[in-house]
Amino acid sequence: MRQNWKKVFGVVLLVLSMIMFGGVNVQAGEKNPCGMKNPCAMKPKPIRKANITDNAKLLEMGEKLWNDTKLGTSGMACATCHPDGKGLKNTPFPKYLKMPNDILTLDQMINFCMKNPMKGKPLAWNSVEITALAAYAQSHAKEEGAPANPCGMKNPCGMKNPCGKK
Repeated sequence: MRQNWKKVFGVVLLVLSMIMFGGVNVQAGEKNPCGMKNPCAMKPKPIRKANITDNAKLLEMGEKLWNDTKLGTSGMACATCHPDGKGLKNTPFPKYLKMPNDILTLDQMINFCMKNPMKGKPLAWNSVEITALAAYAQSHAKEEGAPANPCGMKNPCGMKNPCGKK
């Protein structure tokens, strides 16, 4: 009789612990050892507030931003150093880039340019703007053998480091 009591007590403790720690959903009558719903079945939340699902609109926005000197206070735009994407190499990110002397993702490089040559504020990682600029940059990137300096002497980028570092 005592052994039966111990077994019953053990089962009750097991069931109570499963209920307390989410192993059994008593209300729904479900048994789920993980204690949570299937994450694949849930509706995902958008990454950005303004969700763009049309690549053409995204590239159009990227082109406008690429040429916008008002993104910073230096009077420069992305197009100042990279007109029509010149000098952008079609190699996968992250990669080492000479100007910041670091290994960066494309978004990090965009924000490096926003803060340094353009003297502006960095864009939020989940903003539509940084997504549009990255899409435009990637769509205009050339093969690895593209010229390293698209600006030449007509542009401040072609002379010295626009960040002012020597």
